[in-house]
Amino acid sequence: MFKKWWVILIQGILLFILGIYIFNNPVEVLAGISLWFGILTVLTGITGVFGWLFGGKDKRESVSLLWSIFSVLFGIFVLGNLLVTMKAVTIIFGIWVLLAGFGLISTGWSIKKETFIGWILFFIGLFSVVAGFSMIFNLFSGADGVATILGIQVILSGLALIMFSFVKKAVAGKVEDKLKDLKSKLQ
Repeated sequence: MFKKWWVILIQGILLFILGIYIFNNPVEVLAGISLWFGILTVLTGITGVFGWLFGGKDKRESVSLLWSIFSVLFGIFVLGNLLVTMKAVTIIFGIWVLLAGFGLISTGWSIKKETFIGWILFFIGLFSVVAGFSMIFNLFSGADGVATILGIQVILSGLALIMFSFVKKAVAGKVEDKLKDLKSKLQ
């Protein structure tokens, strides 16, 4: 296990590269997220229908079947209307950023007299409110926002894996040294 530190290093490098790709292709990333959402919704619905069909007659619930059929139909709608789905994702994300911004403004305003961090929170909140409105009303701003958050997360995960791989390599070296010492003492 400890000898495979380089696998983690490669994973970290690939995640870092993926993060850069995400930053450079926000619309494609948003389209991909929307596509996967549609595929997963269809597959979830199909699984529910099969679960209903193969379940015992006493276990079948009409609501479960209706929900599964609705999921399949909704997933097909999503797949057939990716632009609408992309806009819906950006609106939901924009509302989330907007609400977070209002929360930061409120918190920052309430503590501004006690600490300068209140002003920082207040201005970050203002920026978030502007960004949220921009994401809600502009698909490309929304795609940029989604890609930025996702890209940052992927890059940070990649960097963490890279650092972990070096820690794992160092630990592996120490464990090997201890095992060699132990073997030489036992012989």
